[in-house]
Amino acid sequence: MPEQPDLQPDDLEALQAEPGPEPAVNVHIAGATGPVRIQELPRKSGATKTLTGVGVLPGGLTRILAADHRRAIARVISVGQPMLFALTNAAAQDASRMALWPAGVVLELTADTELWVASSTATTSISVMTEFWATGE
Repeated sequence: MPEQPDLQPDDLEALQAEPGPEPAVNVHIAGATGPVRIQELPRKSGATKTLTGVGVLPGGLTRILAADHRRAIARVISVGQPMLFALTNAAAQDASRMALWPAGVVLELTADTELWVASSTATTSISVMTEFWATGE
């Protein structure tokens, strides 16, 4: 008598898992049995801007990014002078609570917080490039 075919696919076959290395982070979802497929959303839009004449504290304080949960990453670079940055308005009120970032070095912000900047020594230009997650459309 011929053997019955296995009509129940295994988890990887059902998920159409592609061969390859294990993910960098193992994800465990409460109540889930078996593997869970995760996939980073694509980035489908972005924006750029350059602010010129960003000055020294206190008058030069500028909010260049608002908090935005759709933002995947923001890249910020000061072209002329080192910049001071803070992630909240409260921290931006005191230069000692802001981080000093060298000129010409890209700051990559992956948090969806706001971003406040000022120049550390003299006026400077600051360029911002943002990428946003896909919204499912």
